Amino acid sequence: MISTGPGLKTSVWEWKGLRVNKIEFEGVTFDERDMLPGEIAQQAGEPLDPEKVRESTRRLFDSGRYRDITVRGVRQGDGMTLIFAGTPRYYVGRVTITGVKSARLMSLLTYATKLNAGTAYTDTSIPAGTEGIKEMLKQQGYHESKVYVGTTLDKVNSQINIVYNIDIGPQARIGMVTVESPDLGMTLEQFRKKGKLKQGSKVTRDTTSTALSKLRSQYQKQDRLEATVSLQKQTYVESRRQLDYHFHVNQGPEVKVLVEGVKVSRRRLHLLVPIFEEGTIDNDLLNEGKHNISDFVKQQGYFDAQVNVKVIGQDTPNERVVFTVDRGIKHKVIAVDLKGNKYFSDDILRERMQVKKADAYQRSGRYSPGLVASDVSSIQALYRANGFDEATITTDVKDIDQEGGKPMKVGEISIVYNIVEGQQRKFGAVELAGVNPSRLAEVKSLMNAQQGQPFSLVTLSGDRDAVLAYYLAHGFDQVKVELQLHKEEADPTRTDVTLAVAEGQQVFVERVLLSGLDFTRPKIAESQILMHPGDPLDQTALLETQRKLYGLALFNEVLTAVQNPTGNAPRKNVLVQITEAKRWNVTYGFGFEAQTGNPGGTIQTNSGNPGAYSPEGRGSVSPRVSLDVSRINFRGTDDSLTLHTTYGLLEQIAILTFQNPHLFGSKNFSSLLSGGYTNIQNITTFASSTLQQDFRVTEKWRRPNTFIYEFLYRRVKVDPNSLRVAPDLIPLLSQPVRVGGPGVTWFHDTRQPSPLNATKGMYFSLQGFLASSKFGSETDFWRLDGTNSTYYQLFHHRYTLARNTRIGYERASGTNPNAGSAVCVGDLLTTNPTCNAVPLPERLYAGGANSHRGFGINGAGPRDLQTGYPVGGSAAFVNTVELRMPPPTLPYVGDSVSFVLFHDMGNVFQNPEDMFPSFLRFHQPDRDTCREVVGVTIGTCNFNYFSHAVGLGARYRTPVGPVRFDFSYNLNPPIYPVIQDYNGKPPYVGEGHNFNFFFSIGQSF
Repeated sequence: MISTGPGLKTSVWEWKGLRVNKIEFEGVTFDERDMLPGEIAQQAGEPLDPEKVRESTRRLFDSGRYRDITVRGVRQGDGMTLIFAGTPRYYVGRVTITGVKSARLMSLLTYATKLNAGTAYTDTSIPAGTEGIKEMLKQQGYHESKVYVGTTLDKVNSQINIVYNIDIGPQARIGMVTVESPDLGMTLEQFRKKGKLKQGSKVTRDTTSTALSKLRSQYQKQDRLEATVSLQKQTYVESRRQLDYHFHVNQGPEVKVLVEGVKVSRRRLHLLVPIFEEGTIDNDLLNEGKHNISDFVKQQGYFDAQVNVKVIGQDTPNERVVFTVDRGIKHKVIAVDLKGNKYFSDDILRERMQVKKADAYQRSGRYSPGLVASDVSSIQALYRANGFDEATITTDVKDIDQEGGKPMKVGEISIVYNIVEGQQRKFGAVELAGVNPSRLAEVKSLMNAQQGQPFSLVTLSGDRDAVLAYYLAHGFDQVKVELQLHKEEADPTRTDVTLAVAEGQQVFVERVLLSGLDFTRPKIAESQILMHPGDPLDQTALLETQRKLYGLALFNEVLTAVQNPTGNAPRKNVLVQITEAKRWNVTYGFGFEAQTGNPGGTIQTNSGNPGAYSPEGRGSVSPRVSLDVSRINFRGTDDSLTLHTTYGLLEQIAILTFQNPHLFGSKNFSSLLSGGYTNIQNITTFASSTLQQDFRVTEKWRRPNTFIYEFLYRRVKVDPNSLRVAPDLIPLLSQPVRVGGPGVTWFHDTRQPSPLNATKGMYFSLQGFLASSKFGSETDFWRLDGTNSTYYQLFHHRYTLARNTRIGYERASGTNPNAGSAVCVGDLLTTNPTCNAVPLPERLYAGGANSHRGFGINGAGPRDLQTGYPVGGSAAFVNTVELRMPPPTLPYVGDSVSFVLFHDMGNVFQNPEDMFPSFLRFHQPDRDTCREVVGVTIGTCNFNYFSHAVGLGARYRTPVGPVRFDFSYNLNPPIYPVIQDYNGKPPYVGEGHNFNFFFSIGQSF
């Protein structure tokens, strides 16, 4: 409302020309930084101009700061004082819901108020919000709730904070259910059961929708496709706190849908014919069903298929919908050629084409006249978007059904797309209009369109978006950018381009109003806010602030908004409203791992189980449960404390971790301090327990590189009851050993589009560790372990060739603690793999689902020369190559399953110098010596060769990553002597398994 006031009407015109000595503002005040008083038309020191006064009044009201405004004047001799008086406008601040425990319900109630932070507050805001809350609570089953409202005026920040206190009351239960129906088709009890309307159950927001959905589905199963189920009314009975429902049902005629001329499964038919989903029969749905069935048949190679539909017995108790298919002769697309294209390559054009040549996945190819027309439109649109206005595309389709006058069993179709590109337009002059000279150079540098370049609408669209983004990031929230194109008369192939910019007013940040911090230190949140008082109001920074605050993992909800969003004010407040997450969190889970070569675990201690002990392990399922307790917002910061526990047959873990994600406030450095206990058996030879303390600092150096610097101590102990090596070495190898020293890890990751399913890029990791007595370690050794993976797209980006190579080295120093054992005397100290100076749990191992799949878990490499169990080594080499194929369309699972062919090769070696000479060695050397098991106390066997495995894998796509099934065949498994068998068998020659299977989540690398 704008009122000129009686003084303006009767006096201002008479005072026209008087000097305005002073301008005052009543009701709405402005500080010295505010630019709005300087933007009004009438200024102090100038003669009074009623038109300028009117314009000033409009400008002040348009700013959004006034609910109403009046103007009056005070005469002072030959001058006057001009006074703008008005009622200030307030805005919605923070809306808080109390009295509700459920975070989900609290969020729904906040949404139901329809009070958006920063928008104008009116007298109807609170009553409307109260009604919205009550309605939402009724939908959730709370019919006796009471809502109390309190407001707090924040005059300084021009906002009103609102608190809704909810007395939620009892939750209604499902009461009586009545049905009005001429023929229900089931008993009332069955109706309740099918609709999940059990009496006494809690009423929720989904009760009604679930009932309607399930009942309609039930009628559809009975071929009542036109059945209608509707809720007529629901009545809350306060005395019994129950909600009674009254439904109306008409089950309609029995409708049979038949397909003649081709076999279609019932499940497929439900997907193809939409009348099953829509629950009605009309011409549009029948025609859509015809189209879908036609496409389905044509995908099988019957490109001339004709489909007709008719409804028999319409408006009778029994209806039939019959689709009649005339498949015609089967065809195969033998060629799809492109001719005349010079500017675009075949690959670029084929990416936009739907007609496909027959291949291993589409045995007949893909073709229809409609698809050909669509391809022509797509190719033409691409050319015209790049300046080829006169480009024409014609097609030549050859359909051969006969050979030598006789019908062919499978017809052949070839398609040629003939392209006449024509002359290409180019950019002429590229200009910017309406840009302030101070910004002209900066804005122009954002543009890719340059004079003489090929004309492209895609380029122009990108330039327009870049200019818009620039202005929005600099506070011009009302900016407009228009493209103006003009062909040059002198050269029709050139097009002049002008980007006409209407900048509008630049808006700056007045204040940043941060709220909602109860436990979090303000500086933690403030460090993530990218806008500050006096900065241009950057819409992009507003969204980025929200993203960064969510990235702290401390808040359930982060709302960023601009106060007075529709007002034309030069300075505006920015609202950052935060809802903190629960500081304590408990998560638990259950899972399992299935594969061959699983260690025996606790079962191997059962001497009454024949065959429980096996150097090759056994195929089995290992269940596990996990329980994690975490405390975030530790000491009011983004530090966290987590207790991670896992219990299973093969591992028991309890680790306490303190994490600081921003070390000393740096965004590139984080630190972690952890300690705990692990008891793991991930090899058939032994189970080990570890007490460990670890301090690490992680540095994110540029985008693809990550460095981890750590210092750790661990006390490793091998369970003597689980140890399956030469008995003379059990006392030595089961002694607790303290290992300590520094380590460095480097990760370089450029995998795209994601690490879970990479199709291109590279991954590299290098881990180094030094255990030394100088750091308190009881054993001295160093280790380097590197991994490199690469990914390549093949055959028009449909296949992915993935390769992973791992090379590991380890070297011990100092006295070998096993030197005094009888099985390590003389040359045996260097030839018996078990006598390695490095403690058993610290050696290098390979084998398993994420390593060499020709072996069970950690089953590759040297073995104990008395028991035949794997004992690891000092060098490891594993190379894996996978051909990941595109998913075919299969029954029931669609395109969710893809297949992989893989080849794994490599081994673990006792000595590093044995690794590379073994590269071309396919057969295990000196196999005859491995067979000498009679009359000896310790065997002799050479494991220095490369083992090869080939296999087939399946990947089932899920939201958490692919579920993986791998089946492998080891082409050259090792043999080894077993002199002393823990099952009491006489000496024999053991051999690795040829067949292995693995089940896990995620790609192998």
